[in-house]
Amino acid sequence: ASLQRQMCIRDIIICVHNALTDVKACLNSIGKYTTSPYKLILVDDGSNTETRDYLRYYANENFISLLRNETARGYTIAANQGMRAAKASYIVLLNSDTIVTPNWLDNLIICAESNTNIGMVGPLSNTASWQSIPKIEDKGDWATNPLPTDITISQMATRIATFSARLYPRLAFLNGFCLLIKRQLIEDIGYFDEKHFGQGYGEENDYCIRARQANWKLVVADDAYIYHAQSKSYSHERRKKLAEQAGIALAKKHGQSIIDAGVKQCQQSILLKTIRTRAKHSIARWNLITEAQYNWHGKRVIFVLPIWLIGGGGNVVLDEARAMLRMGIDVCILNFLHHQVEFEKSYPDLDVPVKYVGAYFEIPDICNEFDAVIATANNSVEWIAPLAEQPNPPIIGYYIQDFEPYFYIDKPTHYRLFWQHSWLRRRFASYYFRIHAEFRDAWISYLRIPDLVLFTKTLWNKTEIETQIQKPCTVIGSSCNIDLFIPRSERSNITTVRICAMIRPSSSRRGAARTMRVLSKLQKNYADKIEIILFGAADNDPQFLALKRDFKYKNLGICLPKELARLFNKVDIFVDFSNFQAMGLTAMEAMACGVAVIVPKFGGVNSFASDQNNCIVIDTTSDHRCYVALSNLVSNKKRRLSLMTQASQDMAAFYPEKPAYNILKRLF
Repeated sequence: ASLQRQMCIRDIIICVHNALTDVKACLNSIGKYTTSPYKLILVDDGSNTETRDYLRYYANENFISLLRNETARGYTIAANQGMRAAKASYIVLLNSDTIVTPNWLDNLIICAESNTNIGMVGPLSNTASWQSIPKIEDKGDWATNPLPTDITISQMATRIATFSARLYPRLAFLNGFCLLIKRQLIEDIGYFDEKHFGQGYGEENDYCIRARQANWKLVVADDAYIYHAQSKSYSHERRKKLAEQAGIALAKKHGQSIIDAGVKQCQQSILLKTIRTRAKHSIARWNLITEAQYNWHGKRVIFVLPIWLIGGGGNVVLDEARAMLRMGIDVCILNFLHHQVEFEKSYPDLDVPVKYVGAYFEIPDICNEFDAVIATANNSVEWIAPLAEQPNPPIIGYYIQDFEPYFYIDKPTHYRLFWQHSWLRRRFASYYFRIHAEFRDAWISYLRIPDLVLFTKTLWNKTEIETQIQKPCTVIGSSCNIDLFIPRSERSNITTVRICAMIRPSSSRRGAARTMRVLSKLQKNYADKIEIILFGAADNDPQFLALKRDFKYKNLGICLPKELARLFNKVDIFVDFSNFQAMGLTAMEAMACGVAVIVPKFGGVNSFASDQNNCIVIDTTSDHRCYVALSNLVSNKKRRLSLMTQASQDMAAFYPEKPAYNILKRLF
């Protein structure tokens, strides 16, 4: 595909009318950042002497085609002159007040080639109406989005491309400052309408409408960013007047309803909102990466992660290890040889280095080579404890993603008592400490190493550690893989409400039986108005088979992260009826994909969950409360859509670089 793009000749057309400083910057950026082969066609539309002479010199020196109008004829006519002179299969109309960036043209073409019905492609920009990032509006006018003073245009483009999900949103209108147009589209619908839009403004909107009427798609390449100075060839007053005149002509030609429908589609695009929100956070993400590189580049960190099956705790560690790799940290995972086969099945595309050991007593020798060693479960603390007894031990940390003694409390009534009556907590803890060896081992793990560095995801978890164990603990922040879990399509108008739930019968705290009871009741009352999808347990799992399954459902079994992301892009509601959640990673992932979720009030979900704003928070130990909350969400489409929209916007702030940076800061 790369070779085909290199062999594909691209014609770049730039219409110029004065504004020589911007023209020079534009031409310089094209020479610096555009991959050959390409042909540049300049159309000088009646520029003054200085600009005319420079264009002649530049064209002669660089063997470039130059067309000249002695008097200005207007952008539309000039653009058509350029397009008629172009012969390539891809034609780019580029304003002379733009600055292109690395890989801009290749990224536009990759987008165009992603589907045969794509006829035009536009990039993101600082000021390009609907394609502007991170804002589209400022004080009632289109936003100009000036760059931070410490970021260059090419750096901004690189950051956008690095974190781009390549969503390629379809739009009704593309901004004319930069348009990649397929030759087939031009052959199909012709050129710009000189009769109605000869002076410029409105011609690209008319062209977009005509292209859509001919069944071509208009797409934004969200991995391409081009800076736009905007309207240096026209005064602000003339630009405004031309735009008003163009609006009148466009409505007269196509009808206001066509224009309004297109504008509404651009305004309501979930994908565009997602792109803008994540663009805003990309600057902060990159700042954390560069700051970590400056402070801790080359530090060696190893996570002791003794898992074989996929799970939320492992996913979080791997996400943050990837973030550390971007920060220049020499980070790896330590696991057991007897886990290797299943572990690599669970994580088939793992891009974090893994060291395997045959037995736990080998761990200290391997970990001694590192600057920091991090336990991720209570049993792994014991394995690395001998390191603390060495003369120059590494920093030893414990990544606490839950209060693990609670794993061994198997009565839902006890959970309710724990959170409703804080004075009972230590009494219950003392009781379980005496009767349950695993509870006792988990409790002691927090105290096993004298100078153990404790850090956790949520304030709830920190409070549990400091209250119960009375040792200091640092909150590093909740996160999920927002580059994978992201809205990837506009929500359809399907009337069936799709509900999904994770069923983990192996853990009593996950409320599997309660979840099945609530879903059964819901289907009896809503029948074909809903569709229920389960995941988390295989169909032949004996514990799953032991549950009451008296309703219609589809079970996807154990889902890999990519499979889960696809599922969340197809459903409307995700329910987590666990007794409590230390963090609620799966709910975060669903919300990041734009799903309305219901989560338990007990635990640490308040680190990201805002009841009635981006999700529903309830006491999940009650079947009745679970049913009422879910039933209300199924019935109230407006409320559901509001939660879905807000959730996807809010979760963009929970990127893994933030906790990765905080871990390094706490360790070093």
